[in-house]
Amino acid sequence: MMIRKTLQYLPAQVVGPAFQFVAVLVWTHRLQPSDFGFIALVFAVQELAFTLCLSWWTQFTVRYLPGLADRSAYERSESAVILLSALAQLPVVIVALALTGHLGSPALIGATLAFTLSRTINVHLGERARALSDVATYTIVQLAGPVVGFAAGLALMSVWPDTVAVVAGFALVQTAILPVLARRLGMRLGFPAATARAPLRAALAYGGPLLIAGGFGWICLNGIRVVVERVDGLAMVGLVSVGWNLGQRLIGVVATLVTAAAFPLAVQRVAREGVGAGIAQVGQTAILTLGLLLPAAVGLALVSRPFTQVFVGQEFGAATLVVLPLAALAAAVRNLRMHTVDQVFMIAERPGFLLGVNAVEAVATVALCAIGVTLDGVRGACLGPLVATTGCALYSFVVARTQHGFTIPLQAVLRLAVATAAMSAVLLLDIYPKGAWGLAAQVAAGGAVYLGLVALTLHKVLRAGIPLSRPARSSAP
Repeated sequence: MMIRKTLQYLPAQVVGPAFQFVAVLVWTHRLQPSDFGFIALVFAVQELAFTLCLSWWTQFTVRYLPGLADRSAYERSESAVILLSALAQLPVVIVALALTGHLGSPALIGATLAFTLSRTINVHLGERARALSDVATYTIVQLAGPVVGFAAGLALMSVWPDTVAVVAGFALVQTAILPVLARRLGMRLGFPAATARAPLRAALAYGGPLLIAGGFGWICLNGIRVVVERVDGLAMVGLVSVGWNLGQRLIGVVATLVTAAAFPLAVQRVAREGVGAGIAQVGQTAILTLGLLLPAAVGLALVSRPFTQVFVGQEFGAATLVVLPLAALAAAVRNLRMHTVDQVFMIAERPGFLLGVNAVEAVATVALCAIGVTLDGVRGACLGPLVATTGCALYSFVVARTQHGFTIPLQAVLRLAVATAAMSAVLLLDIYPKGAWGLAAQVAAGGAVYLGLVALTLHKVLRAGIPLSRPARSSAP
């Protein structure tokens, strides 16, 4: 079941992020650093608007909608929530445009508002579809903006200013698919005559704390852009954002290859065998997660120079060389914590601990980033989030181990480390030709060595991952 569902969701999980990755590379050849910086902030503002205005309802939807026998009350409330959240997002966007000095262009204001509102609703409807196992609708959401919207933006760049064209391209496509999504989900987008209060109260009770945690998470991921913009302006944001986006997205996609179905299996073990079994399952999942994230982050850091020389625009090259390795390492640490250690505290029903850790990480990210960019420019700005997320991850692991018995088999970790070290040695050989083919050969050689060494001990390293493909059988008669 898990393998079949994973394959069904694979286009949405891989193709969409891949086009976002391509978009970043293309924009380094088409946009000025200040324009790229503005685009990066627009995406960050949209994510903030969603977190503050609609995420609480979306979290409630994912958790409880599948189990509702009568959805009429939910549906009446949903229409009101979406419309009111749209109104609430307007000041968020206006304030962001004012802070960046972009309130003088009506076209840019309109495009940014349309982009933010349409993408926020798209995100919610996509999660609604996923909650109902509507793979086709979820895939439409995940592919329409990144693929078709990106293409539309490129086409519009021939007739509109670059920043307006990029934002408007996404906005037009995201808005155009809203009626399609509503029809597929059986929704009526409009203000209802009567709104049910019970779902609203339940959603606020469940989603309120998660909204706060999401706000801290937004700071951890996007705080670097805000700090750099305040200190050095939009042009520096653009230079930093290329490497930061590439590192975060690549590592994020790698993480989802294992983690999409892992937590539900841990929850199932809790139901069958108790909390201890669920935490043990998370430890087993951590082996597979580490087995992907470790070589991905180290490998990306080691090939960052040829990668940048081949794919990234010249004006962004120097900054990307500095940022990309640090962004990859920070993303690997954060994803490993989110998809392993954090799940221990979710199983143990300690959301307060997670909220506290996220708060500390957010404050540390902003403070260390501000200190770093002041002392060491681009490198210092990236070291701040890396230090903050690493410190919080280590603290969380220690607490999970000492208070909840969470462990990762050391022997498996050592084998993965040895395989990664061997891969690194191959990547560092000075034998590869210049250009794209040389980079491909370098990556292929390093990957082959890593996979080969892991395969030699596959039954030992991945033995704990067997429950990911089939649930453990109960010993009860």
